[in-house]
Amino acid sequence: MSPTGNRMRWLRPERSKNSSQKTAGKSFSFGMLKRAVGYLAKDAPGIFPMTLLVAAMQAAYPYIGILLSAEILTELADPGRDMEHLFFLALALVGLNFLGKRLIDFCSQVLEVMKYTAMKHVVRTVAEKAWKMDYALSADPEINETKERITHWFYGRGIMALSRQLLNIFQALLTIAISAALVVEFFRARAVGEGGMAVFLNHWSAVAVFLVLMVFSIACSILSAARGEKIYREADEAAGKPMNQMNHLLESCFTQYQRGKDIRMFQAEGLFQDRLGKLQEEFAGYYGRAHQASRILRILEQFPARVFNLLVYLFVGLKALYGAFGVGSILKYTGMVAQIGNGISRLCDSFRYFFQNFENINTFFQYLDMPNRTADGDLPLPQETLQDYEFEFRAVTFTYPGAAAPSLQNVSCRFRKGEKIAIVGRNGSGKTTFIKLLCRLCDPDQGEILLNGVDIRRYKYEEYLKFFSTVFQDYQIFAFRLGENVAAESEYQEERVKKALEEAGFGERLASLEAGLHTQLFKRFSEEGVELSGGESQKVAIARCLYKDAPYVVMDEPTAALDPVAEAEIYQRMNRFTRDKGAIFISHRLSSCCFCDRVFVFEKGQLVEQGSHGELLAAEGRYRKLWDAQARYYA
Repeated sequence: MSPTGNRMRWLRPERSKNSSQKTAGKSFSFGMLKRAVGYLAKDAPGIFPMTLLVAAMQAAYPYIGILLSAEILTELADPGRDMEHLFFLALALVGLNFLGKRLIDFCSQVLEVMKYTAMKHVVRTVAEKAWKMDYALSADPEINETKERITHWFYGRGIMALSRQLLNIFQALLTIAISAALVVEFFRARAVGEGGMAVFLNHWSAVAVFLVLMVFSIACSILSAARGEKIYREADEAAGKPMNQMNHLLESCFTQYQRGKDIRMFQAEGLFQDRLGKLQEEFAGYYGRAHQASRILRILEQFPARVFNLLVYLFVGLKALYGAFGVGSILKYTGMVAQIGNGISRLCDSFRYFFQNFENINTFFQYLDMPNRTADGDLPLPQETLQDYEFEFRAVTFTYPGAAAPSLQNVSCRFRKGEKIAIVGRNGSGKTTFIKLLCRLCDPDQGEILLNGVDIRRYKYEEYLKFFSTVFQDYQIFAFRLGENVAAESEYQEERVKKALEEAGFGERLASLEAGLHTQLFKRFSEEGVELSGGESQKVAIARCLYKDAPYVVMDEPTAALDPVAEAEIYQRMNRFTRDKGAIFISHRLSSCCFCDRVFVFEKGQLVEQGSHGELLAAEGRYRKLWDAQARYYA
């Protein structure tokens, strides 16, 4: 079993459909809770004190209306009512409701700002993890699925939901505490009279009946809500895949300018719309079934609650009728019962969501804690290595995650400073994989790569990357300014950038740009953005390679978008630029092999031939066949 496979099982442990609650329980730990709280508070230190303050205000706010309304009703029912006191109560009710609502809104807005700050921290951390992740793992579909899930949780799930869940728990506890005090007061009020009903209302059995009915109503509500939440959670999990596929389809096929040409020329809109429609139907199907099941559950949940509320009004009304308290207290005690029922239901729901969500929090931290093999090295790159170096591949084998066969198998070779190496072979023969391993974007599954006799995995990763200037066949030009694209940083030496662009053959185009190096590329962020042709983009990528001026140069199909004349000019310039450097050139145009010291020929992941251009032609092997196949077109 590959290390990647083991890592993925560790990241997303397998579980049955019926084991989600057990898994969630096992995911919880106070250590994890402490880490999550500290993580959110790192960029927003006041988030949890503000959460507790908002929860306290939201719990207390309903009782302003309940208690003051009860006092007003009691005063109105009194024949000797004091109008001045009544006016004061009405003014207090309106004023406290207004001020309380405004204060809650203000604190809630402050809390939202803090949550947004914490969310930026989460998004930044997930992005940084993606950038620093082993390159081979960045293409793993399971890891990408996990990353997509994390980035789409927002405030509803995962670590960002923790603040809201703690708010709900604390609010429910305070609601229950306040209501419990009123419940005690309610049962201490004695009905007046000698009749059977008065005796029953004062007897402990009345309390027992009341509590049994309340517990039954709350239990029905909790069970129905739990079942409904489970239905929606299963729908979320099932709908996650088509949702991610829809997002990817919209992002990659409908918002990227470069892909619009093929969609229009081949009139492929119908193809994409059909695929999007099927994904939408699949997505909607999961939630449609969930909505249908939840409607039935809501009926089962609401019926016992409505019956209990009816009995509560009857019970409170009878106590008031038998003189246990004034008419205004009817409003107070019925409101109290509703609040305590809501508080208990909310507390149970909040605790259930809280513990279930820890599975998501656990996934989040497992993603962040996923070890990077590329970060293992701690050996500095000696300065003398930059001046004189030799690379050696020793029986290197590499397989991409999820691939059925190795992309490279048992490859061995050596090359040193000053040598120009051409790498040729058919598509899929392993040429680019060879480069990725050399640049340590991937690490071998077997064998080792040595730099001056030291395994490159022992070197500090960031220092080792500085050893190479590259142009990959799938290079990227970013929607930044031209100079920033070449320098790969915001602050740069303009003269060096201009020289690199001129060396790459972009000088004439640069002179035509009004803003020069400050020209915004592409129109994604600016209407004044300049669109580059394929050949111009490739020249900018080559200029980036020249600007870095690293000891070793790697050119993976550097001239694929250039015409033969421009290609010849680029090769001449690159040959001068790499005169005292080591360099590797990958190209399907074998003319680049003529000025290289040696040629490596790859076939089906194996290095089948190596030697000079003349030696390989004379050997009349695989290279001679490739050369003759192209020579016919240049004759």
